[in-house]
Formats: sequence, C-alpha cells, structure tokens
Amino acid sequence: MATIKKGILGGFSGKVGTVIGGNWKGIDYIRSLPKKSSKPATALQNDQRLKFALVVGFLRPISQLIAKGFQSVADARTPLNAAVSYHVKEAVMGTSPNFTIDTSKVLFSQGDLTGAWAPLVESTVPASINFNWQDNTGTGLSAATDQAVLLVYNAQKQQYVFLENAASRSATEVDMILPSDFSGDEVDCWISFSTSDGKRMATSIYVGKVTVA
Repeated sequence: MATIKKGILGGFSGKVGTVIGGNWKGIDYIRSLPKKSSKPATALQNDQRLKFALVVGFLRPISQLIAKGFQSVADARTPLNAAVSYHVKEAVMGTSPNFTIDTSKVLFSQGDLTGAWAPLVESTVPASINFNWQDNTGTGLSAATDQAVLLVYNAQKQQYVFLENAASRSATEVDMILPSDFSGDEVDCWISFSTSDGKRMATSIYVGKVTVA
C-alpha cells in the first residue's frame, strides 16, 4: 500500500500496482517494479549456484570459527559471507556438476597476527593428533601468550572437530583428542593463532593430512 504525502497532487511512497513511489533528497520519483527474468539460467549461473551451495554446506558447521576468523576482513559483509566469497573463488575445484572442495585452500581465519611457523601433525596415540610448531614469539605481531586454534576435518564422516585456546604460542605443541571412531581415518588439519583476548587472529594454515592412530 502506498502513502500519499501532499494530497492527491503530491508524491507518494510505496507500491501501487506495478510502480513504486518514493522521495530522494526532496525529489519525488516513481519507477517500475523489476520484472522477473523469463530467461533460463546460463551454464555459468548454474555453476556459481552449485559452487555456492557446496561452500555454504562445507562452512556452516564451523560458522562459530568463521564468525571470529573472518571478522577483520568482512567490511560491510558478514564474516560468513566474506568466507563464502573467498572459498567460491579460491577453494572449489573440478568440473561441473562434480565440484569439490580443495582442502589445501580452505581458510577458517584471515588476519594480520603472525601465523604458525613450520607446523606439523602426527598421530601415534589412538584418537589423538599432536600439533607442533616453532616458537616465533616476538616476530611481527606475535606474543608468547597467543593461543593456538586447531581444526580437524574428517571427510569420510563429514565431521569437524575444533579447539580454541588449545595452547600458547610458546608451548610449541599440543595433543588434540578426537572421537574414538576417527581412528583409522585420514583427516585434514589446520592451525591458526589468536591473541589472548581474542580480538586479533592470524591467517590459518593448512598443515596437511594425517591418518589417526
């Protein structure tokens, strides 16, 4: 329903039939409603939709991490939208309609805090992964009290496990406990750091794959 502002001869605000009225900087205007396109989606549009759906489904379970990890680069977007935009452009591989996620390109955080140096993963204890790294305290934007943030993805089970405040940067290692049914499965691993107050994060690093003992 439209609202007449200055009587029958004045401008109006709102929708009447197929037109919309409004006022911009004191100027009354009307415009037609946009028409729905009757053209079928192009192959490129369909591919973008497939990529978008794939990425959203992949990231949604770790939206808690994404909300913190992409906050500094979101600008006017939500952190999740910023993350989706990056992954659609950089982390989707394959040909339509069989697109897949390139886990080596996946990021759960982007930021200017100094990241992990020479991170490695190994699994020798059942249902556990050891993350280790070099202590680079004092280089760039880093402090001994920065906290490791760990992420593990089990593609076979399509399950994530993540751990915030896992260990201080100066600790140089931490054991991450996993569900017992992860034993024998190959998993993907990532590491990042956040400041002790959680206000700043590093860009996450893909450490690689490891088979869980």
